[in-house]
Parts: sequence; C-alpha cells; structure tokens
Amino acid sequence: MQIKSNDSSLETYFAMAVHDLKTPINAQILATEYLLKSNHLSKDLNELIGDILGSAKYLKSLVDNMLTKYQIDMEKQTLCVNSNLISNVVDDAVSCVKFLTDEKNIKLNIINNIKNDVQMFDYIEIKRVLTNLLSNAVDFTKEKITLKITENDKYIRFSVADYGIGINLKNKNDIFNKDLTLSKLQKRLGTGLGLFIAKQIVEAHMGKICVKSKINKGTVISFILPK
Repeated sequence: MQIKSNDSSLETYFAMAVHDLKTPINAQILATEYLLKSNHLSKDLNELIGDILGSAKYLKSLVDNMLTKYQIDMEKQTLCVNSNLISNVVDDAVSCVKFLTDEKNIKLNIINNIKNDVQMFDYIEIKRVLTNLLSNAVDFTKEKITLKITENDKYIRFSVADYGIGINLKNKNDIFNKDLTLSKLQKRLGTGLGLFIAKQIVEAHMGKICVKSKINKGTVISFILPK
C-alpha cells in the first residue's frame, strides 16, 4: 500500500513515532550518566561510556529537532520566556557538543563579553539554537570554533564562527531554508533542520539571524535577541 506524502495522518504518525523515541533515549542518557558517576570504572571504560553518552545526547538533539519542525509546521510551537542566565545556557549548549569537538580534536573558544547575564528568553529553545549552530560548525571546520557573546543597550548578540570550507551559495541566507540545507548541500549526515529551526526560534523571540561566509575561509552565523 502506498501512502501519499502529503497525507497529514502520515505526519502525525511520524511525530508520534519520533516522540516515542525520547523515552529510551532519555533512559540511555540517565543510565550512562549514572555509570560515569561511579568510581569503579577503568579509564578506558569511562571514556567509552562517555562516548556513548555523547552519542545519546546527539541523538536526542536530532529527535528534538524533528519534533520542533513538526510543531512549527502545525503552528503549535510556543515559547516559555523567563528570566535566565546567558552564561548557563551557553554552558549547557557547549556541553551538548563536547563529545563532537573532542572526537574531532576541535578547540572551542568561548568569548563572553556581556555584563548583564540575566535576560528574558526561552531557555530550552535558545539552548537548541546554540546547540544546532555549534554542532553545525563542527561539521564544517577542522581545527577550531569561536562562540562570542556581546551586548549593547538594545540586544544580546551570539556569533558562532568556524574556519572551514565556507558556503558556496549565491544567496547565503538560503541555508535557513528547510528545503535547501547544508547537510544536503555538502552531503553530510544529519536531518538538515538545525538552521531552519534556529531561524524560526530566533524570530519567535523577535530577534534576527544572519550569515557571513567566505569560501575556504569559514562561516560566521550570528543572531541577536532583544533585551
């Protein structure tokens, strides 16, 4: 039996199936975190379990991206804006990609120049934006990534810079299009939804996102959030 690709019931089934993946993935994360806290593991086994934990967190990120994409398409996405610390959300996002940077021996430089650490934003969603931008940068750089946070009187700016191959597109903002993604363009593994989702989340915060890139020099993706 052939199911039409535009059948809404197929999308609903897909979303339910992806949602059901969250339970075993979360269980795997909790179990591996518990093992890492024990003091009875050898160094090699500890590193192995750390890799498993990193992979599970990356899989969780992919699942969350797919669910967010479904919510955006169904116009069901809502923000939960509260008072949060910029430094905390940055640390959390960096920890989510640590296994990726460690695996590729990529140095992640963090430059935080803000004084007003407490801001109003949706913690989970901005963490998702930063995680998506950082993991995307890991795919397209070889040596280092720079995450810089600055501010002025009106907004907070986040910039993620890689020093890789750059983007070979006439209109570089096309990378935020769900139908034309870097993962497809460069034939990399991934859902290809990270940048599209990042744009939707930033704009839902009344912010803006942009990209600057030079071939064989690297790419900088920046977004601003109003204070």
